[in-house]
Amino acid sequence: MKKLNTSLLVLVLTSSIAVTNAQQKKDTMKTKEIEGVVVTALGIKREKKALGYASQEIKGDVISDAGQTNAVSALSGNVAGVQVTAPSSMGGSTRITMRGISSVTGENRPLIIVDGIPLDNSNVNGSDTERGAGGRDYGDATFDINPDDIESVTVLKGGPAAALYGYRAGNGAIIYTTKSAKRGKTEIQFNTGISFESIYIRPKLQNQYGGGLQSSLPTATIDGKTYNIVEFGTDESWGPKYDPNLYYLGWNSFDPEFGNDYMKLKKWVAPNKDVDDFFRVGTTYTNNFSVSRSFENTNVRLSYTNTKINGIVPNSEIKKDNFSLNVNTQLSENLKADAVFNYVRTVGFNRPEQGYGDNSVAQKFYQWGQRQLDFSELKDYKLANGMQRSWNRTSWDDGTPNFSDNPYWTIYENTSDDSRNRFFGNAGLTYNFSKKLYVTGKVYGDTYSQMITSRVAVGSAALSKYNIQKRNNSEFNYEARIHYNDNFGDFSLNTFAGFNIMNRKWDVLNGNSVGGLIIPGLYNLANSKEAPRSSNASYNLGVRSLFASVSVGYRDFLYLEATGRNDWFSMLNDDQFYPSVTGSFVFSKILNVDWLSFGKLRAGWSRIAGGSDPYIRGTYASIETPFNGSPVYSMPNTKGEPMIKPEIKTTKEIGLEMNFFKNRLGFDVTYYDVKTTDLIIPLPIDPSTGYGFKRINAGEMTNKGIEAMVNITPVKNSNFSWDMTWNFTKNKNKLVELQGDLQNYILTNAPFRAQLAAQVSYSYGVILGTDFVYDANGEKVVDNTGRYKASEIRSLGSVLPNYNMGLRNSFKYKNFGLSFLIDMQQGGKYFSTTHMWGMYTGMLEETALGGNREAGVILPGVKENGTPNDIRLNAPTWGKSFYNTVDAQNVFDASYIKLRDITLSYDLPKSLIGNSLQGIRVSAFARNLFAWNLDFKGIDPENTSYGSGNIQGLEGGSLPSTRMYGINVNFKF
Repeated sequence: MKKLNTSLLVLVLTSSIAVTNAQQKKDTMKTKEIEGVVVTALGIKREKKALGYASQEIKGDVISDAGQTNAVSALSGNVAGVQVTAPSSMGGSTRITMRGISSVTGENRPLIIVDGIPLDNSNVNGSDTERGAGGRDYGDATFDINPDDIESVTVLKGGPAAALYGYRAGNGAIIYTTKSAKRGKTEIQFNTGISFESIYIRPKLQNQYGGGLQSSLPTATIDGKTYNIVEFGTDESWGPKYDPNLYYLGWNSFDPEFGNDYMKLKKWVAPNKDVDDFFRVGTTYTNNFSVSRSFENTNVRLSYTNTKINGIVPNSEIKKDNFSLNVNTQLSENLKADAVFNYVRTVGFNRPEQGYGDNSVAQKFYQWGQRQLDFSELKDYKLANGMQRSWNRTSWDDGTPNFSDNPYWTIYENTSDDSRNRFFGNAGLTYNFSKKLYVTGKVYGDTYSQMITSRVAVGSAALSKYNIQKRNNSEFNYEARIHYNDNFGDFSLNTFAGFNIMNRKWDVLNGNSVGGLIIPGLYNLANSKEAPRSSNASYNLGVRSLFASVSVGYRDFLYLEATGRNDWFSMLNDDQFYPSVTGSFVFSKILNVDWLSFGKLRAGWSRIAGGSDPYIRGTYASIETPFNGSPVYSMPNTKGEPMIKPEIKTTKEIGLEMNFFKNRLGFDVTYYDVKTTDLIIPLPIDPSTGYGFKRINAGEMTNKGIEAMVNITPVKNSNFSWDMTWNFTKNKNKLVELQGDLQNYILTNAPFRAQLAAQVSYSYGVILGTDFVYDANGEKVVDNTGRYKASEIRSLGSVLPNYNMGLRNSFKYKNFGLSFLIDMQQGGKYFSTTHMWGMYTGMLEETALGGNREAGVILPGVKENGTPNDIRLNAPTWGKSFYNTVDAQNVFDASYIKLRDITLSYDLPKSLIGNSLQGIRVSAFARNLFAWNLDFKGIDPENTSYGSGNIQGLEGGSLPSTRMYGINVNFKF
């Protein structure tokens, strides 16, 4: 796109949004943009008007201006047809899907491409972490993409757009193109920014009753004197109501070395420093320096970015260094070489544990605890001998932690480290035989090593331990293509053919202490009380591919394209052929009316086979823990199938694009129909066979939906412009069948009660649990104790939303720019363990009953005989009924409306900066400023995810979501 000045303009491209620092001075220039060029599959640039499938482009400024540190989560709300779940945990996982869920157990995320490199996006979080049962979220490997280096992002939304990538792009593809030097131009840029992060959405806690199970404080006789004490070993808050005239000895009153606290009485009142005071203001520092230089026949761009993130949980941080080199050179008149090299080092320290785990501070703050605890006192968490001071003492004269560690012990003693060193890039040659015929060959590589260690200190409530994991991953693709482009009268021809050879290897080494640690503070497997346990696994897969594409155009208004790719797998018996056919009709070329600036009708069809894991065909013995020094082997729980076939995904889509009134109004709408068959599922079988499951091909899943985008420019003059871009996605997912009479496939269990399942005739990701029992009039029924009756296990809703929507407004007044994005989700469900236990233990605000727990509760509803319920429950009995009775009490709607981001920018005029600089731009930004329409006000629906895989919607114990504010300054030399 030609840049005319430094204004801000939102353009609608063919199926795309592009936010750029440009304001077109002529509508004819804008029309050329609409009919311009876009990056498509395999990095090939194509005319937008010729594309017969849905794609969308975003300029890199959208990501960098909003202070984004994650290039994938930045897509949230900006792209029609894309659902992004981006929890605000430090460096956490980002879940992204396009056009719904297509596989029960396989991959449902799109392929990530950076400069043609298929980038590994592995998520190392364990199954317990993903289901909310405790663990640290180490994020996705695409966190290594540097937002400051992104030139543009092209989203290929479905099979017709991404079929040339083969089996891995069955869920679409996201193509990141990084910045490169421009011929004849030298540019130096320095970009520096800082942002601040503060807690926002979190459960509201009651502040009127303290810890314990009784309405009065217990007593203890110490040195002949009787004192009020606390039920130290209890981690619930059904204790006495606060009373400033009531004095007691607290958890920290029994350690002589802390003279200011020893045997000092304190008032039974709410704490001065509460849970919110535990969290700090997080900070993110980003500095980027880049140099672009154009020589006679060579263009070079060098970039370095340093990012440091300090999380909201004290003693947690991430450091990231990105180095990038982009080179292209004309070796001769016909031969061109280009290369991109990236090195990324990501180092995390003490990423906070989330979910229902021993080291999850969220679980201790919002689910189990005592509300009178003052966090200024908790900071004295350790004795001189190194042992812990826990508020959850076993008794007044025994300081051993009963259930919970002191939260400051957790974050300073039970820590973790992770590091990843990554190289990815490409190198290639292009030879032009003529203007019509050329060949190109490239090597793409992505390799990294990752190490994760975690530790639980001696003296913790849980068993001390030390774990270490080392992981290596590498993938190389060798690709060559021959292109031929020509014109024959009214006809144009674009065609190419090529091959790809892919080899991927990864291995994992795990080491775990057994039975605890011997010497405190020594974290080495040799310090294990019993012989430590180690295991390793190695994987290797390869795919060989041939592909071709033919596109024929007629008089620049009618286009027909066909592609084909054949893959030969190492992990499956049969090869697979992926065809696609697309067509587009640019009817605005024929109508030629003033009010119609551009109009195109398009349609596409594709068939893609999904790959699978290596060694899926075989059945291999597993090595278990040795018994009395002898090795133990066993068969796996799931039997392999030698003749397993890939899942088949067939897509049909049709779309209409139109722009009116010299491009002041435009829309793009797509309808798609996707069917996946031969789903790979583990089928339950008779245990007498020696296995619990057998892998089979069975079942069918469908996705049908609409993607829409509208762009309006209500105001536009020489000084002021206003652009609006609205996108909308509605997808209807349905699991049509599994196998025979099998109606449910259980994906996982929540930490305690609910299950996540694929259920026939429902949308994927059904939450299974007990519901209320209703009478004929729709009234909830209580049992003879006054508690709600529970139904049998049934569907309580799917985690998938009904629709997603985004609305971006961009304003430009002279050198000022303002842009903000409203992001909306409607529908979907999640199960909250925090709500279940927070009610059970008397921690949440509702359990205070307005300061009148003593009055108890009469639940709205009727008795089994139909008469109104009049049975009064005491407060603890009512609170505890949220567990082990009606699960629907803890299932909430996942809808939200968010002010996702807002950016205000100012380009300093030349009169201020002089001629030594090309420009200075100052921008202020904020993200996740406000959220509305939350069903449960204490949980952000996006924070119910602890991984980017298929396990979603099971909230086990989430940290607060956050707001972020920042400022960024860009210098151009």
